[in-house]
Amino acid sequence: MSGLRDERTRQSRELILSAAAELFAEQGYQQTSLVDVADRSGVSRGSIPWHFGDKQGLLTAVVERVYEEASSSRDAAPLRPGPEGAFDIVHMATRVVRNQTARLTLALLIEAGKPDSPIHDSFVKLHDNFRAHVSEWARRPEIASRLPEGISPDAVAVMVFGTVIGVNQQWNLSPDRVDLTEAYEVLTRMLLSLIGEREMAPVPR
Repeated sequence: MSGLRDERTRQSRELILSAAAELFAEQGYQQTSLVDVADRSGVSRGSIPWHFGDKQGLLTAVVERVYEEASSSRDAAPLRPGPEGAFDIVHMATRVVRNQTARLTLALLIEAGKPDSPIHDSFVKLHDNFRAHVSEWARRPEIASRLPEGISPDAVAVMVFGTVIGVNQQWNLSPDRVDLTEAYEVLTRMLLSLIGEREMAPVPR
């Protein structure tokens, strides 16, 4: 009997988390109430504090789930060595931007930017993970040796991640005016050019 009760508790928690993630992505954290979350999830309003304490506790749990999913994602697979890794980076960025998690993280970015925010540290870890993934590729001898003097692998990672966030923001605001495929083709060619890859094959679509 306790096993059934535990399963129902887990299901309720997941329904609440999923509903909160959708609403935070759609309308932002500040504009979302616990009543909204209860209505979307189909779980009683009183169950939310029982699971998460308060709205900030719910926010923290949502971001922790995002971090766990990102850490175990296939996108975290090692990038191929050499110029092929540039294609892997851009494909990874494209997949990330097209899913709901990207809209959620963008919607919460302002909230995360506050030093006293409960999700500040989780966002720092998310950003660190993405940059580390790119930086690891750029540190490989066959890539690092081709970078222009004064350009570090870490700087390449910052540039790539900054581009991904910027494109994400523009596409979410005006999806009819921003061509993701074309934008990331430009990013791919920029990366390849940075390492002196002059003979560039067409970017896979």
